[in-house]
Amino acid sequence: MKFPSSFTIISDEISQDLPDVRRFVRAFKFSGFELRSMAGRAFKDLTSADIAEVGAVARGEGWKIHGCASPVFKCEIDKPAEIKEHIEIFKRSLETAKALDCKLIRVFTFLRRPTAPDASTLSKIAAHLGELIDLAAKAGVTVGVENESSCIIGTGEEVLQLSAIMPAKGWGVIWDPCNILYVQGSTFPPTKFFPELAPRIIHIHAKDAIRRGSAAKNYGADAVPVGLGEVGWRAHLAEIKQSSYQGLISLETHWRVEQIDEKLLHLPAGYTFSKGAEEASNACLRNLQALCSLPE
Repeated sequence: MKFPSSFTIISDEISQDLPDVRRFVRAFKFSGFELRSMAGRAFKDLTSADIAEVGAVARGEGWKIHGCASPVFKCEIDKPAEIKEHIEIFKRSLETAKALDCKLIRVFTFLRRPTAPDASTLSKIAAHLGELIDLAAKAGVTVGVENESSCIIGTGEEVLQLSAIMPAKGWGVIWDPCNILYVQGSTFPPTKFFPELAPRIIHIHAKDAIRRGSAAKNYGADAVPVGLGEVGWRAHLAEIKQSSYQGLISLETHWRVEQIDEKLLHLPAGYTFSKGAEEASNACLRNLQALCSLPE
């Protein structure tokens, strides 16, 4: 992988303030950034003025908005009212993507349950995602489905199971191997299923963590700087390079020098989430840069 051309970053992993994001992205010579929360507002609550300002900066710098990181389908799968609300969020996300000339919207697969997804649950997820894919196709946008520890599809194995019943076009996987470390009960190496998934992966998130030896807390891992955890980013970067993957790797730092509330890691937004983000992201990007320069 080449640094910086193969990399980008999620906006609120720098700052909630656009001038800070602009300065940071310039410094690392990225081709743009992935948009999540900004100005203290969650992605779904961004105003038309917020979006217009982001668009103006991106156009002025010659940057791309590489993804719209929506929270769509981080909700209960058996609550129609919540699903309807999230479909409306997705429709607004399409408007945001259109305004920013962004071709990728990130979505999820409903809140996780104690038991592994069965065939019926997988079919429901695929059907609801299919509705989003149809809406996105009309707008020329691709739906990115992320594996997420707080959602039903969290592990590589679960992504494979879902992929087998999904449409051939209009969507792809947003691969986050670190999220697998947070899945309670998951013991596989986080990158285990990458070779099988690689043809469906269209975007990658980079962060790192170490699994906890105890289930005493709600979440199963602790965030650490990229390259110092259990993902094994040096080997995984080489694996990605050798695969058919042509997209970007987007830093989603999550680690902070001063730890933040774990709940914010699963619904990131606002100034509290972004406190200390620039310092942490700078360190993680330097680690990634160093890993890219090492001989394979």
